[in-house]
Amino acid sequence: MSSERCGPYQLLEQLGRGGMADVYAAYRSDTKGPRYALKRLQRKWSFDPQLRAMFESEARLATTLNHPNLVRVYEAGEDFGLPFMVMEYVDGVSCAKILRKVASDGERFPAAPALVICAEVLKGLIHAHSAKDDSGVPLGIVHRDVSPGNILISRSGRIKLTDFGIARSTQIDHHTDPGQVKGKFGYMSPEQVMGDEELDARSDLFSLGVVLAEMLLGRRLFSGKGEFEVLTRMYEADLAVLDEEASRLDPALVTLLKKALQRDRASRFQTAGEFLAAIVAVARELGLVLEESSLVPWLYEKKAIPAQSGTFALQLESAQPNRQEKPSKR
Repeated sequence: MSSERCGPYQLLEQLGRGGMADVYAAYRSDTKGPRYALKRLQRKWSFDPQLRAMFESEARLATTLNHPNLVRVYEAGEDFGLPFMVMEYVDGVSCAKILRKVASDGERFPAAPALVICAEVLKGLIHAHSAKDDSGVPLGIVHRDVSPGNILISRSGRIKLTDFGIARSTQIDHHTDPGQVKGKFGYMSPEQVMGDEELDARSDLFSLGVVLAEMLLGRRLFSGKGEFEVLTRMYEADLAVLDEEASRLDPALVTLLKKALQRDRASRFQTAGEFLAAIVAVARELGLVLEESSLVPWLYEKKAIPAQSGTFALQLESAQPNRQEKPSKR
């Protein structure tokens, strides 16, 4: 528990700690309103101009987005030299935690929960990818960190994508040096592994395809004896694991995954809307109903979500210095 204040907010328990920022449960001390999640740059990085610029860019970008499947950022500010942002508080669990629980039980996600999670994240990505500024100019947002830890599931079954900490946009400064890789290890697209400066929304769709594959397979899609081997498999879009496990999945799911995970981005789903339409078609073929509320009974059955309301340790793996950032192998 914390007795600190940050601007008009009283900080409560710490929810997460990342490479550059901490997240606290908080409430406005001048009201009796709801809880928030307050993300604040760590003091040791407050004098680093690049990290400070990254944090402030995230805040500016995220406050422009308002969608039920994206964690809302309400405001940003600065307190005693430390920039902070105030976000929607999600009482629930991350997809990463559910994956670990299911894998530890030697199981995998049923098709319906996996497709529901993917479909709802895609709805959020449709909004982010198509966002425009006040003048109607496209923002060109690419999240670049679609991964299980950034997919949150509330106790009511609402699914939200969070953490635009390394998102890029055509209208904000880029804070990545050429040739550097930024993204979550194991979930980057082939072009992201190469540090491609022309990264577009199709990279996020590949990353979500990896998440969907891991939910359906109950194991990592890209693994190896060391980082270089994993990076190589990601760069090559090596689907040996999927081929090995294909017999355990309905052919329609295998076809869906292979489309999403094409190495050549021109052969993948071209938009989040196209990916979503394919999921709806597969669900219809398999006789599945895609409803968020259907997740809740399964989550409780698997004991993957707290039985009582409580704090939620956000999977905060912010950009530097803990985020994977390596020279590309050109």
